[in-house]
Amino acid sequence: MRAQIFSIGTEILLGNIVDTNSQFIAQRLMEFGIDLYKMETIGDNPKRLFDAFKACDGEVDYVITSGGLGPTPDDITKEMAIKVCELENEVELDQKSFHALLSFFNGDEESAQSNIKQAMFPKSAIILENTVGTAPGCILTSKKGTKYILMPGPPNEMKNMFNEEVVKYITKEAIIESKIAKIGLLGEWDMARRIDLDRIEPTISPYITDEGPILRITAKADDKSEVQRQLQIGVDLINKKLSPYVITTEDIRKEEVLINLLRDRSEKVSTAESITGGLIASSIIDIPGASDVIDQAYVTYANEVKEKILNVSRETIKEYSVVSEEVLIQMLDGLYERTKANLCLATTGYAHTGQVWIGIMYNGKKYTKLLQLNGDRNRVRLRAKMKIIDTAILVMRGEYENNISI
Repeated sequence: MRAQIFSIGTEILLGNIVDTNSQFIAQRLMEFGIDLYKMETIGDNPKRLFDAFKACDGEVDYVITSGGLGPTPDDITKEMAIKVCELENEVELDQKSFHALLSFFNGDEESAQSNIKQAMFPKSAIILENTVGTAPGCILTSKKGTKYILMPGPPNEMKNMFNEEVVKYITKEAIIESKIAKIGLLGEWDMARRIDLDRIEPTISPYITDEGPILRITAKADDKSEVQRQLQIGVDLINKKLSPYVITTEDIRKEEVLINLLRDRSEKVSTAESITGGLIASSIIDIPGASDVIDQAYVTYANEVKEKILNVSRETIKEYSVVSEEVLIQMLDGLYERTKANLCLATTGYAHTGQVWIGIMYNGKKYTKLLQLNGDRNRVRLRAKMKIIDTAILVMRGEYENNISI
């Protein structure tokens, strides 16, 4: 089974509205084992919409749309789908849908009449009830067998309709499941070159997120046990080819991996952040259970604060500059003296140039690294935060020293 998704509305093309509907529909289709052929956004233009629908006819099993089912003249999704399916002569008022309109408008006949086009359907249509809005959806079947599943645009209405109505009419083709492997330190290209991305069972696909590079393992089969077997093949392959950079193959954040390591060892972490401005500590504290492992964190942005809180020497700052390995080491030493934490994390850098020093002290041993990061200020700060989390995990696992060049 193959499907194509259309998000419909000029406001999406203009960037006024973010299309979250297509993402939701794609995720649900995966659960049904249906292959997604394409996702496309189209404005409220009759010819373009008709041509797009017509191009799908007989080529895919399902065309699934969101948007364009409202009462105004530019809401034309249903009309164009009816035309493609050659069902114009069947269109009539659906009494149940009209009475639902009346009920929605508390019996106001004038308001219901102004929305009456929402209650017009071909006799052969399967009408999809909308329990949270005024526009019902429908399923139309073309002469070539393609089913056009039309849903409203507001995300709450679309999601409710898909979950309550559409699922009754979609055939489950197979089981598709995915796992992700979160990779540390490596860039996307460096990660991708180390593993075979052309394999099919399972497929392995790379992409980049705010947590760094990720590999998605996807398996498709008729039964759950075969899917799990394929997923394990993918996990084993990634662990073999990308060790020690595999931070986790569970659906958890990297900070949680770090917290689990600390908790298992009954150890503590403390932070002293200049360029990252509290991002490291905040991302750790975001995770439930963080109070077990972190009890002190400092934002030492100004030089005076570095001197006062961490005992960084003014002479060291003057001689080497505040963004230097020498200052970073004194930050680590001062943080340890103040907190006695097993794991001490420190950062200093220039966000506008992307030059960042990250430092780790773990059980008395120091690790420092100069990074040159691309992006705007916030991007540099975020990437620095993720680099130090990745590095801390590898250090705690005893897997960093042979990979210090990364």
